[in-house]
Amino acid sequence: MDTADMSANVVNREKVKKSIGKTLLLWLLPIIIVGVVGIILALSFNARSTIEEISLSDLQAETNTNAYNLGTEFRMLLAKFGQYCDTMEQLPMEDHDAMLKYIEPSTNYKAIENSGIYIGFSDDSYIFANHTILDESFRPTQRGWYSIGMGSETFVSTDPYVDASTGQVCITFARRNDFSNGEIGVCGVDVFLGDLQEEVNNFKPMSTGSSIVLDGDYIISYFNPDLNGQLVSEAGNKFLTDVKAYIDSGKTEPTKIKNPLSGKDYYVAYSNIQGTNWNIISSVPVDDVLASSRQFMLLSIVAMIILIVVITIVILLTINRVVTRPVRGLSDSILKISSGDFTTRMPEDRGDEIGLISKEMENYVQVMSGTINSIQQKAEQLKEDSNSSRDASGKMSEGASEQSSSMGQIQVTMDDISNAVGELANNATQLAQAVSELTESGTRTNETMLSLVEQADIGQHDMADVQKNMEDITTSMSKMNDVVTTVGESAGKITEIVEMIDSISEQTNLLSLNASIEAARAGEAGKGFAVVADEIGKLAQNSQDAAQEISDIIGEITKLIKDLAEKSQANMNAIGNSSEAVTKAGESFNKINQELNTNAETMRNMITMMANVNDIASSVAAISEEQSASSEEISATIATLAQSAQDIANESKGVEDVANSVSVSAVSINEELSKFTIG
Repeated sequence: MDTADMSANVVNREKVKKSIGKTLLLWLLPIIIVGVVGIILALSFNARSTIEEISLSDLQAETNTNAYNLGTEFRMLLAKFGQYCDTMEQLPMEDHDAMLKYIEPSTNYKAIENSGIYIGFSDDSYIFANHTILDESFRPTQRGWYSIGMGSETFVSTDPYVDASTGQVCITFARRNDFSNGEIGVCGVDVFLGDLQEEVNNFKPMSTGSSIVLDGDYIISYFNPDLNGQLVSEAGNKFLTDVKAYIDSGKTEPTKIKNPLSGKDYYVAYSNIQGTNWNIISSVPVDDVLASSRQFMLLSIVAMIILIVVITIVILLTINRVVTRPVRGLSDSILKISSGDFTTRMPEDRGDEIGLISKEMENYVQVMSGTINSIQQKAEQLKEDSNSSRDASGKMSEGASEQSSSMGQIQVTMDDISNAVGELANNATQLAQAVSELTESGTRTNETMLSLVEQADIGQHDMADVQKNMEDITTSMSKMNDVVTTVGESAGKITEIVEMIDSISEQTNLLSLNASIEAARAGEAGKGFAVVADEIGKLAQNSQDAAQEISDIIGEITKLIKDLAEKSQANMNAIGNSSEAVTKAGESFNKINQELNTNAETMRNMITMMANVNDIASSVAAISEEQSASSEEISATIATLAQSAQDIANESKGVEDVANSVSVSAVSINEELSKFTIG
């Protein structure tokens, strides 16, 4: 899986538990809702109270208006008829007929339905403007209206009553009249209340209410016409009883009264109808009065909901634009960076705190990108160096193995040389003994010359063998010297390889130190890399220590090889001398063999020469013994050198293993660093 896929997976996998936008909305929205609801409710209740006050004020004003309109009709009627009465008091009237003729037009005045003026005189005579003639039993002075009117110079009303002839509720207005001719009477007018009742029934206070007209305890007009003309105290209507009690209390403000028949509460207001003792009462259901306030509250609630929705949308858009979108872009970029993608670019700087974070993260990404790039380059160099170290270690291990094998061969050769030198020493000793015996017997007997010649022949052959052996020794020693030289050169090459390993270890250790420093700078993200760098440093130090041990061993081997070379050269010189001596001995034996048959004189010379040969043979024996000892020492040294070569091979194998470990670590570092994308 590549880094891009890994980044996508990490971004998809990392889900926040709660976004900033939701958190802000969860904090702000309840506050705004509570605030708006509180304001709307306060305004609604205040408006309700205000609307209720205004509605009650309107109810009272409408009641006053209706009372005024009803009173206007009575005032007009009473004013008009009062003029008639005043005129009759001031103008002389000849008789009742003149008075009748004067009041006849009053029947045509219909400000409100009435009977026209009629007059009852103190002598129980009477006249009606509509020419009504009553039976003879009619006595005006015995009527209630007459009695009431006699006590007032202005029109006063009687209690309502039901007119016997029409069946309508009516009242009588009456006043005293002192006529100009000296008569005294009472002018009256019957006012029929049917039109008034109909007009009152048509009143609709505040569009949905009803009106009542009461004259004290008397019901003039009510919702239920069956109660018209009855007394409140006798009607058994709780609502009317409460209304009358309200009027009797003298309160001027509208009040609330419950109507048991409908089960509703009513706002009730009353006003006096001018010109009468009547009161008009307006009643409106409380629900209807508060309908406008409820409508206002409903509209307020709708407006509140719309306002909350609008504010929520505005807050959502604002949070999304100012907070959520920038934070989401920043968090997505940070998640990609946390997954190793350092090619990610931060959102543009908006000039606020989020922009500052984005800008600083951009700087951090650039710094980390450069740092990781540097680490990758150093890790790649470490990989190459570790590969070179591994190759060099392999070559060194191979060379050390070859050197160990060569040392084994040298050891075998030196064993052969040692054996040959030992045989040479034995032969030289035997030769010295033989020459000594020959010298002693040469002086005693010439007779044994033939035997001596035979012995000389034997000696000649032996000397030939010795000469041949010496040549073999010389050749072997020359080869050994070449091998020692080759070993010295191989040790020098090994030393160079060890120095190269030491140099690589120092570079690796330095790279590990640099990697540890860079990992420490990387902080938490570089802890894993710091552990790897530390392990690389330890491996590099182990490689350096192993290289130093190899260098010390090679130094010792080189020193031993140098000593071996010097001793080998000395042996070569000694063997050269021995070879020359053997050659001379051979030549002497040839001369002896040639001169034995000539004269005895030469015997003396032979004895002398045999003495010389004896000395030479003794020297050869001594040299051979010394050479044998040297050969044994060289053999032991070669054995030590072979063991050292084997140790070098083993150490080289260890160095190769360390180099392989460093290479694997370098590859691991590269793999870890490959997770970071830096462009």
